[in-house]
Amino acid sequence: MVFCKGCRTAWFDDGDVTDKGDSELFSSLRKKHPSRVCSQPVEMEAQTVSGIKSRYDPSEGFVCLNSEQKWKKCDDYKVMFTCSGQFCSECRTRWFDYDNPSGNGDYEVLSELLAIYPREICAQPLAIEAKTVSGTPASNTSDKLLIYDATYGFACVNADQCSRSCDDYKVRFTCPADFCQVSEECRTQWLSGDTPSAEGDVESISQLLKTFPGQVCRNPISIEAQTTYGISAKHTGDTYLSYDGTFGFVCINSEQKGGRKCQDYRVMLTCPSDFCQGCRTRWFDLDDPTGRGDYETLRQLQIIHPTQVCSQPVAIEAMTTTGTPALQTGDVLQVYDATHGFACVNAEQPGGRRCHDYKVRFTCPLAFCSASNLTT
Repeated sequence: MVFCKGCRTAWFDDGDVTDKGDSELFSSLRKKHPSRVCSQPVEMEAQTVSGIKSRYDPSEGFVCLNSEQKWKKCDDYKVMFTCSGQFCSECRTRWFDYDNPSGNGDYEVLSELLAIYPREICAQPLAIEAKTVSGTPASNTSDKLLIYDATYGFACVNADQCSRSCDDYKVRFTCPADFCQVSEECRTQWLSGDTPSAEGDVESISQLLKTFPGQVCRNPISIEAQTTYGISAKHTGDTYLSYDGTFGFVCINSEQKGGRKCQDYRVMLTCPSDFCQGCRTRWFDLDDPTGRGDYETLRQLQIIHPTQVCSQPVAIEAMTTTGTPALQTGDVLQVYDATHGFACVNAEQPGGRRCHDYKVRFTCPLAFCSASNLTT
């Protein structure tokens, strides 16, 4: 059988074996996993959870009835679909060719690729495509494939082939649409790299880059400064030598009136979108603005989703649920930083209007993604 060109989903094993048998119906799987199963699969594969394969009609799904078995009851089955069209192409990664068949075979395993390229692959892909480096779809080669699904990735073992080695393969993944959705900026934590000394308080970009490696972008769009008690620098009465995204924030004691010293400051940077595209969480929409406002606080999200949000995010992005970046809505934002999360209070909005409904996601240290904590 020659397979249609397309992508393969993950395996689904939703139905439990009962006295009647086991069923993995397409209609039920589509209803339960609408974004993970295409509407018109071109093929379906069914196999026992131990790996014994069989094929059935993709439009109906799989059913095994105990009453139709001669000697034993039905095994526990799982199914996987081959899809085509927009389902495969809406949010795709680049092609990855991590391994070659010079050793035991060609292994493009999802867990290994996630560890090596945590910035570029979602933790739970919707689908996978594999083809040789010369462009032939994997299903159109004569190779016997050990693994080819979005759950585990791809593997071709040389020992399984007829007196030859596997071809050299590359793979790419289809991810949830949220994985490709990028806002125009993100905000860092509040950072304090200096304390008031004999000279003053200097929070320069160059020094912050050294003090907080991986947490500071090199080309900030803007900078915000406040005291460590939360008072905006503009309201302290201090005279500052520098307050911009190019150099950073500087307050010099000798320039203050009445012989007083600079206060202790911290800064937060607004960074370009490429800084946000590292180890990212999924989008979270915990609250809505029907009450006092929209509160997407880091602490609350960590309590509800402890394995999906890192303890010290590098950055935060916020946008409305319809896709407008938070800084373009015109809302007055009470909190928007990677230290505390996000908050928009209805009572603070002009004209008596309510806040928009927001969602947030965080950029975490790469080690958080390498540990496979993220789900999308």
